[in-house]
Amino acid sequence: MITEKKYSLLVNLLLQVMFVGILLGLFRTAIPALSESIFNVPKDSFIFLSTFIIAFGLVKGIANYYAGTMADKHDRKYVLMLGWAIAIPVPLIIYFAHNWYYIILATFLIGINQGLTWSVTQISSVDITKSERRGFAVGLNEFSGYFGVAIGGILVSYMTSLFSVKVALFLFSAIFILIALLYCFFLIEDTKKYANNFKTENPENMFYYVSWKNKKLFAYSQAGHIEKFVDTCIWIFFPVYLFNNGVTLIDISLIVGTYAFTWGVLQIFSGLYSDFVGRNLLIISGMLICAIFLPVCLLSLDVSWWLICSFFLGLGMALLYPSISSAVNDNCEDAWRASGIGIYRFWRDTGYATGALGLGIVTSLLNIEAGFVFVSISILLSTSILILTIKKYGR
Repeated sequence: MITEKKYSLLVNLLLQVMFVGILLGLFRTAIPALSESIFNVPKDSFIFLSTFIIAFGLVKGIANYYAGTMADKHDRKYVLMLGWAIAIPVPLIIYFAHNWYYIILATFLIGINQGLTWSVTQISSVDITKSERRGFAVGLNEFSGYFGVAIGGILVSYMTSLFSVKVALFLFSAIFILIALLYCFFLIEDTKKYANNFKTENPENMFYYVSWKNKKLFAYSQAGHIEKFVDTCIWIFFPVYLFNNGVTLIDISLIVGTYAFTWGVLQIFSGLYSDFVGRNLLIISGMLICAIFLPVCLLSLDVSWWLICSFFLGLGMALLYPSISSAVNDNCEDAWRASGIGIYRFWRDTGYATGALGLGIVTSLLNIEAGFVFVSISILLSTSILILTIKKYGR
C-alpha cells in the first residue's frame, strides 16, 4: 500500500495525532467533572457549563476550514507547527484559572490547536496513501487520536491523585505540548509533495459547493455535524451526571475511556472495511447504534452497565466516523481535497457548538436525562436525511 519511506512518515503522523488526542483527554474527563468543585460553575448550570464546548466547537470548526485552505496553499508542516505553537499558553491559563471564564479561554486555544493539528495530520496521511485505501488511512488517523483521548483522560485522572488538581493539570498539559512541538519540529516531514495534485478546475464557490450544491457532500456534512451531538453529550454530561450520582473520577475516566478507546481501536478495522463494502452501510449502522444506546445508558447507575453502553457507543462512532470522512474524500478532487475536507470538518466540529447549545437548553428546561433523548432523536432525523439523499443521488 505504501513504501517504506511513506510508512515511516505515516508512523510519525500517527504519533502526532496521538499527542493531539492526549491533550484533548484533559478537557474531556477532568475539567467537566471538576467544573463545580475547582472552577466554581454553579450546580446544574448546564448552559454555563456548555459554554466551553460551544467555544471549542465554533473555534475548532473555523480552524478546520483554515487548516484545509492553508494546507492547499502552504506546507502541511507549517500548519501543524502553528497549531502546536498556539497551545503553548494553555497550561498557565489552566493553572491560574479561578473561574470558568479562564477555562473557556483555554478551550478557545485548544479548539484552534485541535482544528489545525488534527486536520492536517489526516490530510497528510491521505497524501501518502493510494485512493483505494483512504478509508484505512483515515481509520488509522482517527484511531490514534482517540486512543490518545482515552489514555490522556485516564492518565490525567491518576495524576490528580498524585498532585494537587491545578498542579496535575498544569504538568500534564505542559509536558505533552512540549513533547509534541519538539517532535513536530525535528521529526515530521511535509507530505504535500506526495499528493496527487491534478490540475482540475476548482468549484467557483468552494464553501457553498461542499456545504449545499453537491448533495452528497451536503448529506455527509450534516451527518458529521449531528453525530457530534453524541460526543458532546458524552463529553459534558457523562462526567457531570455520573459525578453527581456518586461515581468516582477514576471510574468516570474508565467509562469515558472505554468509549474513546473502543471508538479509536475499532476505527482501524471499520476504516479498512469501508474500503471494501462502501461507506454508507457503516455510517447508517453506526448512527443507529448511537441513537439506541445513548438513552439506554440511563437505565442503571451501575458502573459495569455504563461500561457496556460506552463500548457500544464507541462501536457506533467507530463505524460512522472514518466512513463519513472517507466518503467526503471520495467525492473531492485531489486538487481541492484539503479544502473540501476542511469545509466538511468545519461543519462536523461546529456540531459541538450546536449540540452543546441544544443540550444546555433542553437540560435547563427539563432535566439532564431529556438531553440524552434529544440527542437520540437528532441522530435519527439526520440518518433519515442521509438515507433519502443516497436513494435520490446514488452512492
